[in-house]
Amino acid sequence: MSELRSLGNLTVEQLNSDWRIRRAVERDLQVLTEIVLDICQRLICLAGQTPATTGIEAIERCIQLGALTQYDAYRKMVQLRNFIVHRYDRVDVAILAEMVNNFLGDFERFRTEILSYVQR
Repeated sequence: MSELRSLGNLTVEQLNSDWRIRRAVERDLQVLTEIVLDICQRLICLAGQTPATTGIEAIERCIQLGALTQYDAYRKMVQLRNFIVHRYDRVDVAILAEMVNNFLGDFERFRTEILSYVQR
């Protein structure tokens, strides 16, 4: 997240004109979401359950465990990750800019909720 925050407020024009920044943003958002999913899968396994078969299922099962609250942004993270990974042409830069500019706090919220859960 510190890498993404270091870019400052991004514009669509910046992301369209600099493919390096665009790719770095895509990759960092993908990696952040992969971390979210890996943590969810680990908590699911620690609860004695079989691994979730999809990212959305992993989020939903962590909600059922009480590790996460019902928060739509977690599902949207997974959807964005799937879009980045499986859509091989260009990702809409407006969505990337919006994520970096307005929604990095969702990853911090995830971290806070998980830390609270494991400390109980």
